[in-house]
Amino acid sequence: MCGGYALAEPTEVLEDVFNVELVGENLPAPSWNIRPTNQVPIVVDSQDENGTIQRRLESARWSLIPSWVKGEPPKFSTFNARSEDAASKASWRDAVKSKRCLVPASGYYEWVVEDGVKVPHYIHDDKLIAFAGLYSWWRAQPEDPWMLTATILTMATVEPLAYIHDRNPVPLPEGMWEQWLDPTVVGTQELVDAAVAAAIPVASALQEHPVNPIRGNGPELILPR
Repeated sequence: MCGGYALAEPTEVLEDVFNVELVGENLPAPSWNIRPTNQVPIVVDSQDENGTIQRRLESARWSLIPSWVKGEPPKFSTFNARSEDAASKASWRDAVKSKRCLVPASGYYEWVVEDGVKVPHYIHDDKLIAFAGLYSWWRAQPEDPWMLTATILTMATVEPLAYIHDRNPVPLPEGMWEQWLDPTVVGTQELVDAAVAAAIPVASALQEHPVNPIRGNGPELILPR
């Protein structure tokens, strides 16, 4: 699973890397301590009534709330979605069909028990990572404003990271971004499975190192312990 990550790159870099055409409002600043329910940048492709597709960078709540949920957000965790059955689970299946996104990250954290103590490890690449994600628009009541929410897909761990955790996020290679984001492609479990297969080499090449306890917020959080 992925319960915390870092995104050091500013909006301008994300615009360039993902060829963004429209930047939304209230995008969060770079952060090295992103946790569930925080606002995070996501990349989406949307289609208007004329069929024009536009790539957008938007701010979303990290913990997806399905549009059919009324009142309070669900009590169960929705910041990660298991890829293996995403297309059949009530919480994710609508998003799999047409609301797929990319969640940019510099790296993410997992905790390993060492001598009885949980030690955070920072897992990263030497370039920006794009996690496969899903999104949903939600509001508690009809009179409330819509809120954009998102989740990160996870997969069975790759061998180099198996000693850290039995799950890891799905990091998509650039060659799969277009297909994953395309709102005209009806998402199926086969598409999710293809994304996972494409992510295996990317995940296997990630680097990791232990870091100090994650407190506060700053680039020092990702430095080797």
